[in-house]
Amino acid sequence: MTDVLNLIAYKNGEYKPLKEIGPTVLDFGFIHCDSTYDVMPVYDGKAFCYDRHLARFKASASRYGLEIPDVDPLEVIKELAKRNPIKNAFVWFLIWRGFPPSGNPRDLENCPINFAMYIKPSYPIANTPMVKLYLDKNTNRVNDDYYGQEFKNMAWIELTMSQMKRPKGFDTTVLVDTDGFITEGPGFNVGIVKDNCIMTSNKNVLKGITMSVVEDIAKESAIHFERLPIPKELFLSADEVFITSSSGGVTQTTKCGPVSEMLIKAYEKKKVEYGTML
Repeated sequence: MTDVLNLIAYKNGEYKPLKEIGPTVLDFGFIHCDSTYDVMPVYDGKAFCYDRHLARFKASASRYGLEIPDVDPLEVIKELAKRNPIKNAFVWFLIWRGFPPSGNPRDLENCPINFAMYIKPSYPIANTPMVKLYLDKNTNRVNDDYYGQEFKNMAWIELTMSQMKRPKGFDTTVLVDTDGFITEGPGFNVGIVKDNCIMTSNKNVLKGITMSVVEDIAKESAIHFERLPIPKELFLSADEVFITSSSGGVTQTTKCGPVSEMLIKAYEKKKVEYGTML
């Protein structure tokens, strides 16, 4: 088993063990969630959808007023890959506001900005080939009016609460919004297939990169793909349900079928096509 905390990471121009990169308990990124991140998979030594992940990370950082330093992230990733020879991994991009020397919690102008990256072994959404989803009708996903679908944020509390409440026998949860529409789960988008049409929510969700790859596959396969509000009833009556994430790619649920299976096979090919060698 890999000793994750002693893997070599990058922070503010230095390479050091992951356990030393912070943040501290005083940093605004910790106590105020004044931070953002992105997670990119590496398959067989190739960074997957690097340009898309970097663009989203930059957009998220800009959205929250966090200026990324003048550094080439790809060169950092290549160096991390040399120091941590892991063929299948996740690369984390992180940026957060620190603590001002004045000690004044409203002194935002003088807060240092911390930028870090690290690489660690990959892990699945669940230890099963077919994920069993629990539809949590009582925990509402945060409204995206402020955060927006294009930006990653640290607002995970309702996702964590939903996971903690899920009944025994379920692998993970799917949340609804305040209007009762399907949103997403902890770190994944939800896709459904109905009458050979692929659908995913466009309401109160992160516009995931893996789902964008599914959209590419659908177009190439002449399958209709649509982003729209998905009522609970449509989710429950779907012919197939699958989930997408950087951690699991395209993953089957217990409601699988031929379209989901096709997407999984096509995604395996995209790992090569969309990969950047490290």
